[in-house]
Amino acid sequence: MAWAIPLVALALLALGAPRSWAQESPARGRSLPGAVVKVVSGDTVHCFVNGEVERVRYIGVLSPEPGAGDQSGEPQGNEALRFNRGLVSAKNVRLELDVQDRDPEGRLLAYVWVGDVLANAEVVGRGYGQVVTGGPNVRYQELLLRRQQEARAGHLGIWKTAGPAPPPPRSGTD
Repeated sequence: MAWAIPLVALALLALGAPRSWAQESPARGRSLPGAVVKVVSGDTVHCFVNGEVERVRYIGVLSPEPGAGDQSGEPQGNEALRFNRGLVSAKNVRLELDVQDRDPEGRLLAYVWVGDVLANAEVVGRGYGQVVTGGPNVRYQELLLRRQQEARAGHLGIWKTAGPAPPPPRSGTD
């Protein structure tokens, strides 16, 4: 009878879990399938998730704000918006959640995956945003910091006029 439990689990997977269940794995955390319906900025999108549209904020990324209407916005904000549109607009995504699910504004906080591409890291790595450090959502913080360092060293996006990149953080003890 020990074989019955794996068969039941396999049958549930084949039938599909209810839409309200988030997938969990120790390596990736909880995730939800979604579809991007609107790109708001370099770090915020609206996604169709579980039958409703959610405002989704990229974890660990801060992009310049684009202009709206006759407002010019922050420098490079419209560039960040255009880049993010090209990356995720009208695409199916996987929203990977971390420790804290929502920010004070009620937006869902997520690592946004398009296939095998982490949009958060692409925005930072192309210089269209900078890393926001600090907990509790830090699962990919090292990756984001590494991509930011590469963008800054390459004088990409917001780093076009920045000075030389600081040395990489040291690990271990002296």
